[in-house]
Amino acid sequence: MGENRKSGRNMNGFSEELKEFVEKNYKGVSSGMNVLVGKGSYKTSYFTGEIKELNFKYNENTIYDMASLTKPVVTASLVMKYVERGELSLEDSLGSLGLYNQDLLISNLTVKQLITHTSGLTSTFPLYKYGKTKEDYLRTIGLMHQHNTLPATEEYSDLNFILLAFLLEEISGKSLDILAKEKIFSPLSMKSSFFNPSVAKENIAPTEEDPERGMPVWGKVHDEKAFFYGGVCGHAGLFSSTHDLGIFTEALLNGKIVRKETLNQMITPQNQNIGGMFGLGWMIKVPRPLVSGPSFGYNAFMGETVNYGAFGHTGFTGTSICIDPKTGSYAIVLTNRVYPTRENIRILKFRRRFHNFVFSVLNNSD
Repeated sequence: MGENRKSGRNMNGFSEELKEFVEKNYKGVSSGMNVLVGKGSYKTSYFTGEIKELNFKYNENTIYDMASLTKPVVTASLVMKYVERGELSLEDSLGSLGLYNQDLLISNLTVKQLITHTSGLTSTFPLYKYGKTKEDYLRTIGLMHQHNTLPATEEYSDLNFILLAFLLEEISGKSLDILAKEKIFSPLSMKSSFFNPSVAKENIAPTEEDPERGMPVWGKVHDEKAFFYGGVCGHAGLFSSTHDLGIFTEALLNGKIVRKETLNQMITPQNQNIGGMFGLGWMIKVPRPLVSGPSFGYNAFMGETVNYGAFGHTGFTGTSICIDPKTGSYAIVLTNRVYPTRENIRILKFRRRFHNFVFSVLNNSD
């Protein structure tokens, strides 16, 4: 547990309260976890847990498979960097940018439709069963029928961010992992953030037991679409730590990832006219009566004590970020709840309770 305290009186003792909350509530949710919360100059973290059968012990630097946190942290951030520089427009279509040169169903989809999950593409699809190269993935997605009539609904889909990453690679001439390293990780000294980790797996939280890929998947991306593609995808593949995500979060709030006006655009709900709650790559907390359709359950994880307008994202492996821009407070929860099986979904209740606890304190502190 570590605490860096320069904030007001109300935060005295909170580090110990955080420890007590985690120890009381984490068992059954995951074999262990790392959490980090902060506001302004105040920051505190805690870790706990072990997996005896693997002789694995969590520590303050444990690296986790981020799963879908890859979407906002890497892919959406990079897209908006290119938009800021005028090298990409949200209104650009895939076809106009050269990603699709054939008469395929989705060639007219725009960057904005992809980043706001309004493309109409189905929420999930086992692309790897139809080939494992970029050309295979493009062909398979291109031949799929759009699930919905545009713009009838907002439907979260990995396929949107797979296409966005392909687009980034097309316009930059570099792979997504290299782009992320050059434009995000290295400038911010995020030394524990990467795709396809080369560090010893003893430093990485294992994920699901999978007889087809090894028992368990450990040091390799858990998501099948990313795994069979080679580990570098726009929707999954990032590995990171609470320390690095804390750096990222503070940099994001301080205009060091994208300009503050760009962040404001990213965290403004884009689809409320159709009952949506996504911004540009981020989930936004909006009043639940305003959310309908497939997105209804997505922002419940942020809880009730964080302000409307808060933004965040979750990852299938048990990861999440929640940020309140009105107060500058944030909470990062990293778990490997899919070990040994993805059937354990207790993380859903834990996230909400954790955020209620954390933001009830942070948002009422000096």
